[in-house]
Amino acid sequence: MSDTKRIEVTIDDMKFYVKGNDKEDYIRELAADLDKKIKETARSNFKLNQVQTLVLCALNLLDDFEKMKSDRNDLANLDDDKKEIIEKMEEIKDLKKQLSIFEEENKKANTNFRELQQKTLDVEDRNRKVNRDLLEKNKEITDLKEEIKKLEGNISTLEEKNNNASRRIIDLTRELESLYEEK
Repeated sequence: MSDTKRIEVTIDDMKFYVKGNDKEDYIRELAADLDKKIKETARSNFKLNQVQTLVLCALNLLDDFEKMKSDRNDLANLDDDKKEIIEKMEEIKDLKKQLSIFEEENKKANTNFRELQQKTLDVEDRNRKVNRDLLEKNKEITDLKEEIKKLEGNISTLEEKNNNASRRIIDLTRELESLYEEK
């Protein structure tokens, strides 16, 4: 059993029988819309006869149809653009995550850099102290070397005096012995 229906409609004061599987209300709405458009075309172009009005109305409907197709294509393109925008947004989201990771790594690197900088300053301070201590020790060594030279000079002088004194003692001892012998 077929669902085909025969529906009577009136378009531009003419009766038509439409056969179809669509709902009766849908068919009647289509016929009413077409009737309305034909009457609007006739009112705005009152010099046209009925055939000219119908042809002009059909032309207007075809124009509307082509514009709707173009709009649908534009919408399809917008969907493609929308997909591209969504992809770009995902890419931006990924880039933001990467940026966040890089910023965190940069913070860690800066912290490490500051710590190393502080350690470097501490080592430089210790080096300056060691250098000062070294300079002081070198000065002490130089002073001690000078004192050793003086003492060596004194030792030489004292050894010479000691030798002279020893010779003098020997001479005096001989003199005493000779004096004792003479007595």
